[in-house]
Amino acid sequence: MENEVALKQDRRLWRVPTLEEQADTAEKHGVDTLLYCRDRWAVRHWWVHKETGEKQRARCNRWECTYCGPRKVDLWRQLVKQAEPTLFLTLTKAGKTVEEAARALTTFVQALRRGSKGRGPNRVGARPAYPVEYFAVLEEHANFQENGFHWHLLIKGVDHIPYDEVIVPLWTSAVFGKDRQHLRKVYEKDGEEVREERYGWVERIRNQRAIGYVTKYLTKAVGTGRRGVKQVKHKQLQAVLDPIGDGGYEYRARVDEQGDVVTEITEHVKEVVSKAHRVRYSRQFFPESVAEMRKRLFAGLEGASEQGDDKPIEENVEQEEEGSPWQLMEMQEEEVNIEIYEQQRSMQLLSEIDEAGEDDLVKVDQLKREALATVSEEVRELKRDVYRQRKRRRLLEVLEDMNEGRCFLSRRVINIWCYQRQYARRAA
Repeated sequence: MENEVALKQDRRLWRVPTLEEQADTAEKHGVDTLLYCRDRWAVRHWWVHKETGEKQRARCNRWECTYCGPRKVDLWRQLVKQAEPTLFLTLTKAGKTVEEAARALTTFVQALRRGSKGRGPNRVGARPAYPVEYFAVLEEHANFQENGFHWHLLIKGVDHIPYDEVIVPLWTSAVFGKDRQHLRKVYEKDGEEVREERYGWVERIRNQRAIGYVTKYLTKAVGTGRRGVKQVKHKQLQAVLDPIGDGGYEYRARVDEQGDVVTEITEHVKEVVSKAHRVRYSRQFFPESVAEMRKRLFAGLEGASEQGDDKPIEENVEQEEEGSPWQLMEMQEEEVNIEIYEQQRSMQLLSEIDEAGEDDLVKVDQLKREALATVSEEVRELKRDVYRQRKRRRLLEVLEDMNEGRCFLSRRVINIWCYQRQYARRAA
């Protein structure tokens, strides 16, 4: 009887899955995107400490990355928390491009800080100056065609800003212009008075939920088409040309009495894609420089030496700082094998074509092009296999560290990751 009870208990015991089974489950349900950065650059690089030999996994540091994005949001949330903001402000209908929204926010903040003495002897419209410092994140409205972007701001430096008397007229002027006063609409519908709020709201921060509410939008990327364009003036020094002959189709550089070519400065306007950032903050918002706060708060954490925030991936990879004990290392063995395979395979196929002794040169040229195309496809597939192997190896490394307690996941990172995945599904 006792043996039967012991046997039943053994059957009910939880069998710990092997590392390979854990990896299969993570890949099946997409949880691997939470555990490591899947960027091709990141999975083949390591940060190695020059003195201790300690390794840290590299990461791409892009906001839209499902691994790096939540961790960057968590870091910025802690940075903003250190600033201790007092007010939470939302400004709606900022524009249809990031350039328009950034320009409107700059105009609004400048007017808010400057204040006004009013008009006439009675000081009509006078208002005090508000020495605000801010951290702002731009978000797309659900109905973008009608409402465009809106700003979420965390403000410090003041405890109160009158909404109707200050925020509404200043934001109206910044967005629509002083000649069109789009105040809140008040009208009757079915015998009842209806107030249409058009400018968002402002409220005092009483807990950390407002900080979490604003920073969670950091992972929402803005498409290139909605960044907008700006006109940039270019000055260029060029020679003055005079027409030659009656037709005027040929030109010659004008020469002065000393034999020097006469030049002039020409100016032309060119439209370029705006580099306006969707994450903006004033210099005095944080108690110290952001770089120093990162070093102090996140020393020893993975990715503590990250550089920019909204830079492209080529400029946003973690770089070695001068005097840093960390060195960037790259795994080279697979790349060398791929290059050798491509050379040997190309020589093999081309030699087979030459040995065939085909006399038709056109056909020979066609066969060689087909052979090179075949090699290119084989190399692409081989690179895919190497990438899959690297991802699998990186996933097994992370799972092993988690099983042995060397790393863990915070609840904030998991919540942000879930929100980012839900947003990506809705956007798709």
